[in-house]
Amino acid sequence: MILLLGADPRDAAMAGFAEYLASHSIPHMVCSDLGQLGFGVYLDACGRTGVRLHVPGHGTVRGDEVAVFVRNPWMFALAKEDSDDARFAGNEYYAALWTVCALLPKVINRPGPQAWQYDREVRRSLERSSLLPEYWTTDPGRLLDRRDACASSEVHVEDLLTHECRIIEDPGDLGGRLNPGASHLRAVFAPSSRYVVHVCVGQRSFTVLNEPDVDVDEERHRTLLRDLTETLSRRGIRFFAVALVTDHQQRPLVSRILSDPPFSWYRAHADAVHEQLCAELARPFPEIAESTR
Repeated sequence: MILLLGADPRDAAMAGFAEYLASHSIPHMVCSDLGQLGFGVYLDACGRTGVRLHVPGHGTVRGDEVAVFVRNPWMFALAKEDSDDARFAGNEYYAALWTVCALLPKVINRPGPQAWQYDREVRRSLERSSLLPEYWTTDPGRLLDRRDACASSEVHVEDLLTHECRIIEDPGDLGGRLNPGASHLRAVFAPSSRYVVHVCVGQRSFTVLNEPDVDVDEERHRTLLRDLTETLSRRGIRFFAVALVTDHQQRPLVSRILSDPPFSWYRAHADAVHEQLCAELARPFPEIAESTR
């Protein structure tokens, strides 16, 4: 049985996966109202930790009877009501769900020890030489102070609140191109705007965006992808998208990793992605499988 968990009922990725499962007669459950999802942790007669889940409309299942596909877990902590009590309850529920998903043997994607696979925490697990320089700030003026420290020809800036993105080819234009009132900026100092995007499931990758003259089968490119998927898989991240920027020597560098890739990115490969997701969900996380023997 596969359980799809997500806080956004409009998420096209959840709907697309559910449609695939239904069309292939694969047993599954969908829960997008997490306030109705019940769960608990218990010890069995041998002292092993177990989990029970109560899914609305489906009753109670044991954790070892279900594989869980989780989308946008950070949204679980967002309260529907703007009050201190609602925010406290939302954060407590989020923390409890984090614990439960860490105990379940089959989860995509698993929560990490510091955060539920946010981009910044994932980047810390990678070799610095494979990453583009990144800077987060609430003060646009500070980007001007950083430009001289990075020998890059472009600055790619995203406003994390409005999701507005800009590519600034001349770092000297930073002051004039950014809204002085903007806040929560993520900036990447890049050698070019030649982007290649892959959606990865387990050890398989699907190229969803490419430049005409970039060879994604070139050895350096394949090696980076292989090392990336192996590193993230050890952290429990088996479904993600990676945006790479190539420099003028065709060397790929990591710009961003998303552990909840938008469905629109892989729509053309949806059946193959969903097939691989089912294969990954059938495999327990090694550390959890070992601890429950």
